[in-house]
Amino acid sequence: MRLFVDDTREFPNGYQCCRDANTAILMLSAMKFEHISLDYSLGKDRKTGLDILIWMKEHDVFVPEINIHSNNIKGIEKMRKYCDENFPDSKITEYTLPK
Repeated sequence: MRLFVDDTREFPNGYQCCRDANTAILMLSAMKFEHISLDYSLGKDRKTGLDILIWMKEHDVFVPEINIHSNNIKGIEKMRKYCDENFPDSKITEYTLPK
């Protein structure tokens, strides 16, 4: 299964989808995913895609492929650095979909 997490973009076909970090965390705790695509910004004053990655690391949730699809350059940098340091066995990509 594939998971797409974004608060504003249209959901792509072939993905389980959610709009916020808490829902993503619930889904990751209940199901196994082969691919996850994360936006950094998930709404003002809300958890971010980085918070999801931190939760994944703390709970030993492994996803073979992690994509970062944010327009937030600083957020991409933070998420990429965290992935490189904490998910060495995952394939990490950065492919941003248009809004």
